[in-house]
Parts: sequence; C-alpha cells; structure tokens
Amino acid sequence: MILVLGATIALCWIVAFAMLFAYLSHNKASIWDDKLKTIATRILLTIPAGKDMVATGPGLQLRDPALAESEQLVFQVWIDRKRLSVRTPGAPGSPLRPDFEDGIATTVIEGRRWRVYSVSDSEGRIYVQVGNLHSVVDAEMQHEALVGLVLSSILLLIVGTLMWFVVRSSLKPVVALEAAMRSRRKFDLTPLTSSTLPRELHPLIASFNHLLEQLSESVEGERRFIGDAAHELRTPLSTLQAHAQIALRATTLADKDVALTKLLLVAQRSTRLSEQLLDLARLNSSANAPQHALANLSDLALLVVRDFDTYALQQERSIQLDIRNNCIILCNIDEMGILLRNLIDNALRYTAKGGRIRVSCGHEAAATQEGGQAAEQRVYVEVADDGPGVPLSERQAIFERFYRVAGTSVHGSGIGLSLVAGISQLHHATIETGDGLEGRGCCIRVVFPSVKAPT
Repeated sequence: MILVLGATIALCWIVAFAMLFAYLSHNKASIWDDKLKTIATRILLTIPAGKDMVATGPGLQLRDPALAESEQLVFQVWIDRKRLSVRTPGAPGSPLRPDFEDGIATTVIEGRRWRVYSVSDSEGRIYVQVGNLHSVVDAEMQHEALVGLVLSSILLLIVGTLMWFVVRSSLKPVVALEAAMRSRRKFDLTPLTSSTLPRELHPLIASFNHLLEQLSESVEGERRFIGDAAHELRTPLSTLQAHAQIALRATTLADKDVALTKLLLVAQRSTRLSEQLLDLARLNSSANAPQHALANLSDLALLVVRDFDTYALQQERSIQLDIRNNCIILCNIDEMGILLRNLIDNALRYTAKGGRIRVSCGHEAAATQEGGQAAEQRVYVEVADDGPGVPLSERQAIFERFYRVAGTSVHGSGIGLSLVAGISQLHHATIETGDGLEGRGCCIRVVFPSVKAPT
C-alpha cells in the first residue's frame, strides 16, 4: 500500500511539475514581451521632439563594447528606416526587425534568434527597436525550472518521508493483528479486538467477527452432530454384535431363526439411522448454496407415497391421499424428497397396526393484504395420522436433533423431523403442528412461499 501511495504521489508530482513548467514558460515569455514594450516606449518618449538625430557614423554606441556580452537587452534607434542613430553594445549593425513594423516579433540575425519589439513615432521617422536573445530567456527559464525542481524534490522527499512514518505508525496495529492471527491455533475462533485499530477498520473487524461467530456456531454444531451420531450408532452396533454372537451360539435352527430375525430388525434400524445421518450431513454441506428450481409438489408427494405403499402394507397401515394439482414451489427436489420421506416414515412408525396416515397437498390463502386485496395462495404439504400424538408442550422440541418423546416404545433415531425442520428453513417454509385424524394423533403441515406457476 505504501508503494502504491508513493507511486501515486510521484506521478501526481511529475504531472503537476510539467504543468507548472509550461505555465511558467508562457508567463515568462509574456513578462519579457511586456518589458521590451515598456523599454521601447520609454526610449521613444525620451527623444526630443523636432531634433534631427541623424548620425554621421555607423551609429552612436551608448556604452563600452566590452560590456556587450553581459547585456541582456539591446536597442536601436533608426531614422527614416535607413540610418542607425543610436545602439547599445551587443546590438547588431543591421535592424533587429528589418520590416520596421510596430509590435512584437521573433527574428533571426546572423544565426541567432531575437525577440524584438518595435515602435515608431507619429510621423514615422524615428524607429525604436528593443530586443533580447531567445537564448537568454531560455537560460533564465531553465534556471528557474532547475531551482523549482530541486526545491520541489526536497519538499516531496520530506512529505514522502513523513507519510511513510505516518502510514507505518498507523499500520502497526494491523501488523500486530496479522501476527496474532498467524499464531492462532486451529479452531480458535475467538473474536478479534478492534480497540487498538484505526476507527476506519472497525466495520471490517465487526464483519470479520460476525463471520467468526457463524463459523464457531457451525463448528460447534458439527462437533455436537459427530458426538451425537457416534452415541446413536454405538447402541445399534453393540446390539448387532450381541445378536450375531447369540446366533453363533444357538444350537437349534429355531434359536438361530429368532436371533437372525432380531439381527435383521436391528440391521434395518441401523440402515435407516445411517441414511438419516448421511442426509443430515448432505443437508449441512449444501446449506450455503442449494440448487432450487420450480417443481410440482403434488407429483413429488405422489412418487414418495408410492415408494411407501409396500412397506405400509407390510406394517398393516394405510396411506390415504388428498392431493390437489399444480402445487408449484421453488425447491431443491432431492431435499424435498428427504422432507416427504421423513414425514411419512415418522407417521408410519408412530401409528399402531391398522392405523391410517393421510398425505395432503394443496393451496391455502395467505393473510389478507391491506386494502382488502387477497394475497396469493401458498402451497402446503400435510401428513396426519391417528397415532398416540405428541403432547402440546413437546410439539416444538420434536424438531430438535436426537429428540424423542418420553414414554414411547418406538425405536427411532430422533433425526427425521430435524431434517424436516432444516429443509423447511432452507426453503423459507413454515411448520405448523396440530392434532391428527379425528382429533387424535399428530398433524405436521409445511407451508411454502407462493410462486407463479410456469405458463
């Protein structure tokens, strides 16, 4: 940053100096032109009126010719454009301006460039020409430019040094913060302190601390998930091992069949638990960027229910459908399949033999908008059963990870409804709970934001 700032200042200085030099060059030339005009006019006014200043020689020199080299200005007085009456040392013997026109002009005499101002009297007899070598003006401008360059360079060096010290001093807290961050250990997500930093960096540190807080919550959630998953898997794995040992020690086919049947049930529960854990892991990994598209929730619900038909018959339960058409939502299809499967699986597990589960999908009107205009209808999916139900005080807790309703004999993982809650949150949907069929059991409704159906 210091190098960029220094380069910017240097570039600005070069541009400013070039513009200043151009301005001074133009201004210096104007000053010399005004000086030539003033001197010529004053010389003309000093010549006595009516005096014949015709010289008999080549022209009167006002000073010693030896001083000519030190002169900056020269002038000539001509009579009738023919005779040189007066001239200064260093002035040529020929006219400085051969055309004798009044005004300023640049001429070349004997290979040298002159800046000349010529003025004549009212009768047009006396001509005064004052000139100065261009080399003298150029040398003076170069000298002034060199002095300005040296002084501005010194000033730039002083300013640059001061800025370097100021910037370095201001960045010391930032350097210290960088060193502290570099020396941190893994998973050290404690917030950064901004008390020693410049005020301009406080919003940046606040945003960074907010990110650290989110990362800390995410890491802590993953730690809890790993710990809970390990705990949940430990029991079925131990049970699998125990039933396998019993089957090996069985001496009769009947005992082996009993042990293998129990082993199969435990294996099925372990498989279901593993699937839910994998679904939960995938949900956490895709929470930042889910791929959503328009889909018909009615078709998805129908497909998932068909997958459960055989299992429901084996468990002696019945699944009823109440599905409306064109229930369009914006969703991730894979995640929506996980949501529907877990809702139906949860209802099947907690419903007794001969029980009923109803899967509904349709539209419901949102709250009336201001001015009496009806809001767009929202899409919902609902799974209701006639099982034992959930106490009112626990209806929110059932959506937490690994939560089980107390007093139930159903073997569950406590993950299914937490998946439903997580997917609903990603889709900006709301969850409503209530009584199930005929005032018994449990009913879970997921309501999705309204979207326009494709035409």
